[in-house]
Amino acid sequence: MILGFDVGNTSTTGGIYAEHGSGPDFTYRFSTEKDTDPKRLGRQVGDGIAKGGETTGGLTFAGLAFSSVVPEINAAYHTMARERFGLTAYEITCRSRLNFKINYNDPEELGVDRIVNAAAAFEEYGGGCIVVDIGTAVTFCVLLENRIFDGGIIAPGVSTAIRSLSGRASRLPEVPFEKPDRLAARDTVNALKSGFFYGWLSLADGIIGRIEAEYGRRFRVILTGGFAGAVTEHLVHENTVDPLLAMKGIKYIYDMNR
Repeated sequence: MILGFDVGNTSTTGGIYAEHGSGPDFTYRFSTEKDTDPKRLGRQVGDGIAKGGETTGGLTFAGLAFSSVVPEINAAYHTMARERFGLTAYEITCRSRLNFKINYNDPEELGVDRIVNAAAAFEEYGGGCIVVDIGTAVTFCVLLENRIFDGGIIAPGVSTAIRSLSGRASRLPEVPFEKPDRLAARDTVNALKSGFFYGWLSLADGIIGRIEAEYGRRFRVILTGGFAGAVTEHLVHENTVDPLLAMKGIKYIYDMNR
């Protein structure tokens, strides 16, 4: 079995994969702690594996790979892999062998989260698509048919903006990201919900539309990230939700670099 980790700014998704195949057989989440040490990280990983009960109990692991947008934590993964599992961790970067070409001024600046999403999207859906990842940040990645990552857009994330506004405005509470009762709300809480919910729908639809106008064509839209499920039915653009896109990408890239 193979261990994979998608290390995000807020949380980390861990997965257990069979040797062959792309999607994980089991996943779990835990908080990303930028100041963690290998032992504490090892406990988080071990606790997550234990959540699988009989499904994951007694498993042995032949490999470990991770993608991380939190460079402060990367060394802990290498040490944890070696000390807890006796493995050499494979860290995915823009220098990994990939199934696409990065058309970016400096590939080192391209977030690894976008790299693993693109790797999976090319394999699962082919080119001619826009990957929209709605997480701590909202990212849009343009993938062309000739396996070229042709750039994209980064916007503030939903939770980031909600917490920021609440923290700076004394009378505005923090609200969940959900559809309000009506668009033109008649109380502050629902007015905030409406602003965030319809604001992000408009952001997503607007940027997708502008990308299509610039390229003079239609794209298939792939949604992923923590809030993808909340917006999929409300977008004007038809879309496909793939919550495990990044985890699939980690396994694809790991297999290409064994």
